Formats: sequence, structure tokens, C-alpha cells
Amino acid sequence: SIMESIDANEIAFLSMDNIWRANQLFFMVGPIQGFSVYTGVKNFINYLFYGQDIGGWSGGDLTQVSIAIVKCWTSIIIIMCIACWVYLFASHPNDVEYQSRRPGCIIFTFIAMDVLHPCIYLWTLGNKLTEPEVAKMSVCQRLTNPAWWKLRLASAILNETTTNIFKFVAPVYNFMLPILVFYNSYFGVSGGFTLVAVGAGH
Repeated sequence: SIMESIDANEIAFLSMDNIWRANQLFFMVGPIQGFSVYTGVKNFINYLFYGQDIGGWSGGDLTQVSIAIVKCWTSIIIIMCIACWVYLFASHPNDVEYQSRRPGCIIFTFIAMDVLHPCIYLWTLGNKLTEPEVAKMSVCQRLTNPAWWKLRLASAILNETTTNIFKFVAPVYNFMLPILVFYNSYFGVSGGFTLVAVGAGH
């Protein structure tokens, strides 16, 4: 029956959660796929030329390696998004340059919003500082304690309200991009290059 199929996870519901998670996955797994290809080629060469056993993983904790790759990759996306906007206004572009650069910055911003949530989560993961401990700290101690900054950052981004905003706003470019192309053709060119560059491996 239909309910049995649903219980068996044979039918997937299309929701904003699904769309949002799919977008995040699209932009995060590219470097991991590249790392997998690199590792596979390296291991094959070691087997082919040196006869090394490649039957098992010997590069450390693969989970931690994957987390480190995603942390760095998502951080780069967010930093480059900020740098794009700074360059857009700091370079004093003329009207033509502004019209050609602005679409890429807008699309890059939506992509950065997609990866901001997992980026903050991974960077603040394992933070053991609690609010009672914070209450006992002086202002100077708080400002010089990385754990306090992680706690504040997690509180600002990983709450239900901000999460719901990102869930609905960040994936909107998937629906708006075809429409925006009619408003400005640069959205098509910039959007294509940006999506291919950031969604590496897809």
C-alpha cells in the first residue's frame, strides 16, 4: 500500500528541507569527490609500480579528513563571497562593469547562504563552553576566548529562526534564476559559471 511504501522510505516527500539539503550537498561534496579521485589514483599508482597493498585505508580517520575538507571549502566560499562584494564596490566599476559583475555577486551570495549553516555547525562542533560558565567570565575573558565566540556564533546562526530563513531564502535562486535572465542576461552567464565553479564535481 501507499502507507507501507512511505514507511519503507520508498516515497520521498518534496519539501523545503529536501531542497535545502540537496543544495547544501551539491556545493559541499565536490571537494570530497575530488579527494576521493586523487586518493584512488595515488593508491592505484602505488599498487601498480610498488606493489603496495591498497586493500585498506591508511590515511588516518577518513571522517575527520572529510570534515576538514568541508570546513575549509565552505569557509572559502563564504570568504570569497564577501571578497566579491568588497571588490565590486572598491573597484569603482562603470555602469557596464557593474551590471556584469553584480549578478555573479548575487548568485554567489545565495550559494554562501546555502553553505553557511553547515560551515558554522562544523566549526562550532564539540564546543563545551556553557552559559553558566560564560556568566562567570569577565568581558575581557569572553572576548579573548575562542570558545565564547563559537558559542555566540552558533547561537546566532544555528537557531530555529535563522535556520528557517536560510531554508526558504537560500534555495530561491533555483526558481528565480530563469526569470532573472530575462531581466539581465548576465544572470545566465554569471550563474552558469558560478554554479559550475562552486559545485565542483557535478
